[in-house]
Amino acid sequence: MSAIKLLCIGDSLTYGYETESSKRWTNLLEKELGIEVFNYGINGDTTSGMLARLLNALNDFKPTHTLIFGGTNDLWFGLKDEFIVSNIYAMTKQAIYANSIPIIGIPTPSFNLNEVNFIGEDYSECIRSFQQVLINHCKNKENYYIDFSKNLDKDCFMNDGIHYNDKGHYEIMKMCSHFFNNQLLN
Repeated sequence: MSAIKLLCIGDSLTYGYETESSKRWTNLLEKELGIEVFNYGINGDTTSGMLARLLNALNDFKPTHTLIFGGTNDLWFGLKDEFIVSNIYAMTKQAIYANSIPIIGIPTPSFNLNEVNFIGEDYSECIRSFQQVLINHCKNKENYYIDFSKNLDKDCFMNDGIHYNDKGHYEIMKMCSHFFNNQLLN
């Protein structure tokens, strides 16, 4: 293994909801790049939960890089973009304080087009809107980010239109691998 240690903190999209461990994007990435990858995703987690547990993970794993990939469950519960971004911003600050380079994952689209969130808003539209808000935040704060909203179509998702199937996990791994090879390892 190289000296790179990547901590991936997030929700079910990081954890690999209902996916065999060996086919999760985090495990595929570890194999692809030959780096240590710690999957710290929890099904159903929110950015508040991620923020609450990140410091312990940073202390336990001592990662060189931290991928912060969450927000879709917050949107499901109708939380405002500003609240979600403030949690993500706090996590980037914690990572920097722990000498870990933060990378923000831009959420993937939802293909569950008939779904409304907890407060009755169009969930897919909430995600689309938040993607742009988070990209703008990353650009303004000069944060590294991986735009996972690109290159994924409906056949990358399970029947629920939200979680990745094996093809989706492979595509997420490819985006991460490309980012590391072009942004951080050169």
